[in-house]
Amino acid sequence: MKVCLTDKNSLLSALQLAQGVVEKKAISPVLSSIVLTTKAPDAVEIKCTNLEESLYVKTWAEVYENATFALSAKKLMEFVRELPDMPIEIFVENDAVAEISVGRIKATFPLVEIEDFPELPRTPEKTVLLNRDAFLDAIEKVYFSIATDSVSTALMGMLFTKKGDVVHFVSTDGHRLSVVEKRFEIEDLEFEMIIPRKGVQELKKILDKKIEVDAVDIGFSENHFFMRAGNIEFFTRVLDAKYPNYERVIPDDFERSFVVASDTLFKAVKRVSLFSEDKAKSIKFELVPEEKRLVLSSVKSPDDAFSGIAVEELELVDAEGEPITFGLNARFLLEALNAFDAETVRFNLGDALCPIKLESDESRDYIHVIMPVSLEE
Repeated sequence: MKVCLTDKNSLLSALQLAQGVVEKKAISPVLSSIVLTTKAPDAVEIKCTNLEESLYVKTWAEVYENATFALSAKKLMEFVRELPDMPIEIFVENDAVAEISVGRIKATFPLVEIEDFPELPRTPEKTVLLNRDAFLDAIEKVYFSIATDSVSTALMGMLFTKKGDVVHFVSTDGHRLSVVEKRFEIEDLEFEMIIPRKGVQELKKILDKKIEVDAVDIGFSENHFFMRAGNIEFFTRVLDAKYPNYERVIPDDFERSFVVASDTLFKAVKRVSLFSEDKAKSIKFELVPEEKRLVLSSVKSPDDAFSGIAVEELELVDAEGEPITFGLNARFLLEALNAFDAETVRFNLGDALCPIKLESDESRDYIHVIMPVSLEE
């Protein structure tokens, strides 16, 4: 039975999104499969879940018969990816086999029993619109600071909360903190939740795609966060944890500060860190405020053989306070600088081991706090 005809790019795009959700090593074959539903006259719906995240994608198809069937997500995507850019015909035979046909190319896929496919979360009755670009910008500025391994469940996700008319996006791994505050017109919806790192990753992937929408719908269904972006619907279970009071660790009293061109500093850090031999790729910074000068130098590990030293001197836009020497993890600093969409970044400092606050007049909705590293003499 011929169920539909579709095109490679539409189907492949949907399957690529599904790959981030389906279980790679599922005990049940259902969780490593996708369910396809053809709906006349012109749509095929794909859904999948790993019990934590769930995805619906609707894509174009010329439908001949309404049908619902399930098959391996990984094998189907790998096959479709290698097909020529030609119309794809899909057949289902005896509820046991699906056939994919492109010209003289044919492949059969065994169907998976879908009776045990778990019920996916329900779409919330109430949703609100957020600007797509602003939402993606906030996620990109905090995603890298979410902990990948932590004794605290809360730190394994992004805090997403509304305070007054401001929406806060927050992440920390204990060594750095990212905070974005954006104003959205959400008058009658209050929320505070922690979206897990994996869920944030999939949200970012969906929003990164070239979907032709200016706004996304968000909502909350029981213990799930929901987002609709065009023909894509995504759910992620939220973490059952209490986020720490992050505002207490944001310093507000500083003895020193300096402003530096962000691109210049980014390139210098990359060069100098090539010669740092310790595990954190630490860099030593020497601030000379009266000369508006910052000197970067690589850090040698006492356990490694000497392999050279890199030193670079930068001219600062502005500087205040007394001279100081401090150390920073190069990767942490590079990720922070990359998040600022600004020509200059201000560093606010206390003592050598006090938290450092990064901000910019060009990106007022974002601050980043980074802990210095100890420099062994």
